[in-house]
Amino acid sequence: MAGLLEQWGNLVFQGVLMGLLYSLIALGYNIVYRVNKSINFAVPEVVLLAAYLAWIASIATGNLLAAVAIALAASIAVSMAMERFVAKPLLGRPPIALIGATLGLFYMLKGVVLIVGKGEVAVLPFYPEVYRLGFLTLGTNDVIALLGSIAVLAGIIVLHRKTSFGAAMRGVAEDAEGAAAYGLPVRRLMLAGWALAGLVSGLAALLLSIKTQVSPDLEFFAIIALAASLIAGLDSLGGIVVGGVFLGLAEQIASKTLDPYLPGIGRDIAFFILFLVLLVKPYGLFGSERIERL
Repeated sequence: MAGLLEQWGNLVFQGVLMGLLYSLIALGYNIVYRVNKSINFAVPEVVLLAAYLAWIASIATGNLLAAVAIALAASIAVSMAMERFVAKPLLGRPPIALIGATLGLFYMLKGVVLIVGKGEVAVLPFYPEVYRLGFLTLGTNDVIALLGSIAVLAGIIVLHRKTSFGAAMRGVAEDAEGAAAYGLPVRRLMLAGWALAGLVSGLAALLLSIKTQVSPDLEFFAIIALAASLIAGLDSLGGIVVGGVFLGLAEQIASKTLDPYLPGIGRDIAFFILFLVLLVKPYGLFGSERIERL
């Protein structure tokens, strides 16, 4: 009984932890969607680029904090460049135009990442220790990833709901033309939104790298995070946390119970769930339905 409790307790903990990391990456999609009403498909490569830059910078500088700063600056700069040179010229066009453009950026950045990282599998200069907490077995990397993801998620929620900047961003998300009529600097707020999405993507990349490792697999984790966004509803901030944790738990449980019979199902379960949810709720479980008049 004690062994079963330990086994399932650790499974649930790891599921919640990965779910919070998925939620954090999903915010990168959510923030851009709210200001541009389109999905930024380049997020996985921003995550991957930030992780590899942190690894390379840590080797070059010998200082992990400096490497973190470089990686975050790069992810913010790349996201702002995407807004200035891609999203801004396409403003007012159908959402599919920006979706197609960010798919192109996905492959462009993928090429950059292949040059920078060469597909290496590496670890950041961080050496975790393992501890026992009751029936849980925790590494310091787990604790840092858990506390870091909770802190960033809480910070974004507070920023969104309790600050004037968050109120202005909500105004732009709901009605950009109306926000401009009230004197809000809509273009600057859109740029700030993309910068914030870049910052969140960079932080998610670093925490995920600490939890796992720096490898091309980070791209797949970011795609699972998109599934979490779509399941929750791209315009639902709180729902994304629920969606991410739900997928994290589903992934762990499916890997434990179904992988022996259907190898790989745990890794792909998010997309089966996404398919089923969107059949019933096309705007996600917590998303706002949009009614269009013809």
